[in-house]
Amino acid sequence: MSASNWAVWTILLFGVGSLLIAARWRQHAKKRQAIYRDLAKLHGDAAASQALGLAEHQVSDEQRSAFKRQHLVALPAFANAKLVGRLLDEANGNRERMVRSYIPTHKKGAALSYQAIHLHGPLCLAFYHSPLVMDCVSKVVGQLVYPTPVQDQSSLSVLAYLEAGDHINWHFDHNFYRGRHFTVLLCLENRGSNSGLSASQFTFRDRSRQEQVVPLQPGTLVLFEGARVLHKASPTVAGDCRIILSMTYCTNPQISWLKEGARRAKDTAFFGLRALWD
Repeated sequence: MSASNWAVWTILLFGVGSLLIAARWRQHAKKRQAIYRDLAKLHGDAAASQALGLAEHQVSDEQRSAFKRQHLVALPAFANAKLVGRLLDEANGNRERMVRSYIPTHKKGAALSYQAIHLHGPLCLAFYHSPLVMDCVSKVVGQLVYPTPVQDQSSLSVLAYLEAGDHINWHFDHNFYRGRHFTVLLCLENRGSNSGLSASQFTFRDRSRQEQVVPLQPGTLVLFEGARVLHKASPTVAGDCRIILSMTYCTNPQISWLKEGARRAKDTAFFGLRALWD
């Protein structure tokens, strides 16, 4: 076969292969969109269907000022012990569904995705969509906030530090959305082998670049603008157990297709390569 024929056949096969891949991807995308629509239907009744026992948090001027000054504030005892216990039981009941990941020098740990929580974590889902939680966040940051999209697996997740060396190194939470983007962490458990707190500490750098540690007792809620706050969770040691309910809210959750691709790539660090297409 001549070189020109080889070129024709190569182009033809490449074209047919590309069409088949595009058709398969379109089919997969339509299937995922249907799944997202079904999951989104659970949001409206999430908070109403669960008795959270969550009291309205009275946001103080001091807390607003602290957030305005350093883009981070901690709200101790935001959730009572009974509610924290119920959320923790639900998180522990989903350990086998958590995805462990390890990226050398950056992170090591386990995470439960938003989709898995839709299906197996109704109380966590209710907490995230609670009007009381969103109202508190809105009052602290001074703008109305909304949940981030259902296809964002980090919108709501459980982060579990269960093995020695589990951690996440210094990083910012990149904002892929058109509005401001906030991270909210609720501590469910932070226990060391000696019955004190675990060795893993939530640390951030303040405006003067000094390291500050936020003590995470169960029930404490930490709210920060991740794109402006450099932060980390230091490594655990043997016997530690640190479980966090991680939530993100946004003032405008619209996103471009290009940033959606970048966001999915970021999520592979927590949920594996499936985050690229699921």
